[in-house]
Amino acid sequence: METVMMILIMAIIGSLIGGLTNKLAITMLFKPYEKKYLFGYALPFTPGLIPRRREEASTKLGEIIMGHLLTPEVFVEKLNSENTRNFLVLFIDQQLDTMEREEWSTSYVLNRIHPTLSEKILQGLNDEIYKNVEKYGNDIYEKNIDELIPSESRLKLDQYMFETHKMILGKAREYIRSERGYHDIYTMIDEFIENRGRLASSLKVFFSKDSLTLRVQSEFLKLLNQEKMNNILQTFIIQEYDELRARDVASFISESDKGKMLSNVSTFLQQQIDIEEKLNIPLYKLNPELFKSFQEKGKYQLVENIIQYLGKNFEKILDKLQLAQLIKYQIDNFELSKIESLVMEVSSKELRMITMLGFLLGGIIGVVQGIIVSIF
Repeated sequence: METVMMILIMAIIGSLIGGLTNKLAITMLFKPYEKKYLFGYALPFTPGLIPRRREEASTKLGEIIMGHLLTPEVFVEKLNSENTRNFLVLFIDQQLDTMEREEWSTSYVLNRIHPTLSEKILQGLNDEIYKNVEKYGNDIYEKNIDELIPSESRLKLDQYMFETHKMILGKAREYIRSERGYHDIYTMIDEFIENRGRLASSLKVFFSKDSLTLRVQSEFLKLLNQEKMNNILQTFIIQEYDELRARDVASFISESDKGKMLSNVSTFLQQQIDIEEKLNIPLYKLNPELFKSFQEKGKYQLVENIIQYLGKNFEKILDKLQLAQLIKYQIDNFELSKIESLVMEVSSKELRMITMLGFLLGGIIGVVQGIIVSIF
């Protein structure tokens, strides 16, 4: 009877030692979370295994996930799958339908990216118009007239100016012969006689105003028909024309007037182009044929381009994302209590079995020890 009691007691003691040891070992996986001290000395096995090795474990876990599980090849294979292609096509279709139904404009899309982006782009385009107008305006301002005339136009203009004297002389002769010309000559003679004193008044004794007018008219016509007058006028016109062509635009327009002209031209172009109105036109109305073509065919090419681009650059993208470091950072900053509760929740049944196995093995060892002691 004493032997049986001894074996039973040793079995109970062994069972408790085995079970509680396993229970303590499981608890020490996480606890304590921090290093503990006694009389200024750090206690062994503190902190627990996982808190102590968390940084090393997070680094290894990140490397394993990115090195063996989430590799670029895995992503590329997923990208090239039919499901991914169908998903992208469906997504584009949904966006196009929404765009058409809600009449998305360029301005609306830009403002979805940033509330003031449309306004900034509008201002930027208007500023660009002014800069270009100012640039070309300044270029023109520094050139002479001859540089601004196209070669073909210059030939026509040269020919026209070479013949201009004939037109002027012809018009002058027509004027002198006309009733108006006669009247104007008569009026000037009358004013001359009235304002020149006795000498001029004495002419009235010998000549009437009408005869003087006819005489002056005749002399004017003789003068205009002389070849020398023809040459003088032609030479004068050509000289003035050449001098005009050689002058800079700046000699005709002041700096202040130039600034006003450039501003007016810029404002006119902005009004004619009306960028703001175009930004508010629904996208599908900007070019209906192009929009329809994209709906029917273009979207498939876009999907292929996206997949090809991502496939070629996915390794670079993953390197830039630094997912291994991100995984490490997330694990390092995850609360230990939550990790513990998560592990316990997932493996509670197995951990209980390990504890029970400790009780069982401890009891068996206690029985074996009791039998050995009773025999010897």
